[in-house]
Amino acid sequence: MDADLGAKAASDGELRGLVDAFATFSNATRRLEGEYAALRAQVERLTDELEEKNRRLAASLERERELEAAALRQSRLAAMGETAAMLAHEVRNPLGAMELFTGLLVQDLRDRPEALRLARQVAGGIADLNHLVTNLLEFTRARRAVDVANALVDCRTTAETALDYARHLIDASGIVVDRDVPPGDCTARGDAALLRPALLNLMRNAVQAMPTGGTLTVAVRREERAVAVTVADTGPGIPAEVRETIFTPFFTTRSKGTGLGLTVVRELVTALGGEVRVATARGGGAAFTVRLAAA
Repeated sequence: MDADLGAKAASDGELRGLVDAFATFSNATRRLEGEYAALRAQVERLTDELEEKNRRLAASLERERELEAAALRQSRLAAMGETAAMLAHEVRNPLGAMELFTGLLVQDLRDRPEALRLARQVAGGIADLNHLVTNLLEFTRARRAVDVANALVDCRTTAETALDYARHLIDASGIVVDRDVPPGDCTARGDAALLRPALLNLMRNAVQAMPTGGTLTVAVRREERAVAVTVADTGPGIPAEVRETIFTPFFTTRSKGTGLGLTVVRELVTALGGEVRVATARGGGAAFTVRLAAA
């Protein structure tokens, strides 16, 4: 009997020992699980921080490469601009004489249709060269600092003047002009000497986009803090995939284009403290809008 009691006591003691051991093991396991979860959370946090730092580093390196490329491009453009300005000044004098003499020749050949046709082709080529020289000069001019803080420009009058300058191109192409200029103040911060060639370039591009005729729309709007001048055509429009590059120097979609006209527009508008954007016109063509700060 005593032996049985002793055996039972020993068995109960072993059981309590096993229970205590299991409890200790369970507590240790829970503690390890908690430490593991904390460690895993810390690893995830450190991994996220590392990925974020890597992204920032990659973005910083990319930005640095972009700035270096932009600085190199600006340096090259500045050097090209100085050379182009020098050449343009040298070319403009004889070109002006050629334009004058060709105009006289066209008048003298009015009774000789075939010779008149050839003379007009020469006159057209000279006009294109003169436009290119003008763009080169405007390109270098726009890169100079322009103080427009106290300068004002009447956008309505300037748009009309640009239309007058483009009249011979418009009439020769059989294009109809649609003016959308409601009454009201259209005065902006700017300089007519810079805005006019910018609008003239846009009008010239619009005419070239409609070789078989169409409608050239010129709209002037007073917005809350800006004056917007839009030049739109009914041509084929500009594909969305090239809209980001059309203002890049020497980029052109025309076989005979120089790719400098829209660059000059952007440089002139930027010098005026404004912006120029392109969108699809209601008729499917291109619509360029120049915005300047309202006076």
